[in-house]
Amino acid sequence: MLYTLEALRAENTMNAKRITAAHVKKINDYITRIESTREETPKPFDDVDYIDEYGRHAEHATIDGESMKSVYKTTICETGTPRPVVLEDGSLSAVIGCGGAFNPYDAEKAQYIGTAEKRCEIVAGDIITGFFKIYFRATVSRFRYDERNA
Repeated sequence: MLYTLEALRAENTMNAKRITAAHVKKINDYITRIESTREETPKPFDDVDYIDEYGRHAEHATIDGESMKSVYKTTICETGTPRPVVLEDGSLSAVIGCGGAFNPYDAEKAQYIGTAEKRCEIVAGDIITGFFKIYFRATVSRFRYDERNA
């Protein structure tokens, strides 16, 4: 789902007046890149119906590409909102700064169950005018992963 300026402002009412056409272009570029790389193999940004080893359930966990736990190793984050980051090789990954535990997983044991809309964010602004978040949604793959069966 690509955004118009009006639609992005409607989804981000607190900072609506600060959102520009340049922000819309950047977000639409990210959405196009995210959605064009989805498949039945887990990738950063994907949505996970996750159950940890103790049976705790996180219905909309996220596959993280730049985790705090082990840089450049993909993990599942229980509650974070992914932020796009372009790597040195030009590929797109996801970084989640906070949001619950970061758990390593075996991608081969993740069960593909369809697609979902994932809420993502970018940070806009600058040091003079102040930084602010802009939220957007992208369609990603959805998986089920139960650590008790992995």
